[in-house]
Amino acid sequence: MATNKAAATRRRAPDPTQPRPVPTLLRYISCGLLSLAGGAAWRFTLSPNAVGIVTAFAGIFFLLLGFLVGGVYWYAHDLRVRKRTPQLMPDERIVFSFVVFVMVPFAVLAFIGLIWLLSLLIGVH
Repeated sequence: MATNKAAATRRRAPDPTQPRPVPTLLRYISCGLLSLAGGAAWRFTLSPNAVGIVTAFAGIFFLLLGFLVGGVYWYAHDLRVRKRTPQLMPDERIVFSFVVFVMVPFAVLAFIGLIWLLSLLIGVH
């Protein structure tokens, strides 16, 4: 009876190929902190006193640049892990890392750039 109880309370070892929620959340947090650092660096060093259309895009660019830098770092980290031990990094995780941490911030930056360009063309001041 004691053997069954000990076996029931013992935890299974996690599958290393499955993404765990806490490290993924920490990736988002680290990219967010880099993003905030990029935005703060722009605001406290390069930004003018009056923020207009051009400088607003520059601020957004620096915010998203921090997320892009963090995303490219984490994607490169996943590629290094896959090169070292391919069984630990399945294709799905590589694709997830690339799409979520590289392509989505880049797509958001491109979309905001398109809106910014459109606002310049129609003459919003």
